[in-house]
Amino acid sequence: MNIAVYHDIPCPWCRIGKANLQAALARWDGEPVTIAWRPFLLDRDVPAAGTPAREFYEHKFGAENVAPMFERLRSAGCRAGVEFDFERAIRAPSQEAHRLIWLAPEETKAAVVDALQRAYFNEGRNVADLNVLAAIATAAGMDRDETLRRLQSSEGLAETRQEIENAYRLGVTGVPFFIFADRYPLSGAQPAETILAVMRDTELALAAVTDANASGNGKGR
Repeated sequence: MNIAVYHDIPCPWCRIGKANLQAALARWDGEPVTIAWRPFLLDRDVPAAGTPAREFYEHKFGAENVAPMFERLRSAGCRAGVEFDFERAIRAPSQEAHRLIWLAPEETKAAVVDALQRAYFNEGRNVADLNVLAAIATAAGMDRDETLRRLQSSEGLAETRQEIENAYRLGVTGVPFFIFADRYPLSGAQPAETILAVMRDTELALAAVTDANASGNGKGR
C-alpha cells in the first residue's frame, strides 16, 4: 500500500500527523506500506533570510491569537510525542527543504523529514540555508559535500515545483493531507487510530477490487 503524505516543514500539524502516522504503522500488520513525501507550500512569499516564527504568526493571525495557538499546538504535540519550541523557530521559505527531501534516497527520506522538522521546531535553524540543509542531510546519513553540490545546482528544482503545483491541482488546500493507494484521501493530523482504520479499510477495498477483477476475468474465459 502506498501512502502519499502532502506536508510542509514549518507546519506543526504536519509534524503531529507524521508522529501519528508512525504510531499507526507500528501497529499495522497488513501488507507492506511505502510512504511518498509530497511537497506543499503553506506560504509562498516568505523572506529568504527568515523571520522569527512568533512575529510571522502575529502578522498573519493577530498578536492576540498567537499565544493560545502555540499552547494548543504544544498540547497536541505532547499527546503525539513531539515537542515544539516556537520561540526559537525561524520562519523561512521551505522550497529548498522540499528539494532536499526530493534529492534524498528513498530509504533516507523519512530521516531527512525528521531532521528538518527537528531543525525548524527545536533547534531554531533556517531551513532555507543550503549549508544548514547540507548539515541536516549529514545527520540523516547523506554525504554533506555531495548534497551541498547538488543543492547549489538546479537539480530537482523543476521536479519539486511540479509536485507542488500538482498538489494544488489535486485540490489540496491544507496539510497534512494523506492519500491512501492513490484513491482514498484523509485530511488533517488525525489520531493514529483513525489512520489505522483508514489503512484497514483501504486494504479491504483493494482486496475487493482485486477479487472482482479476478471474477470478471474468469467469466470472460
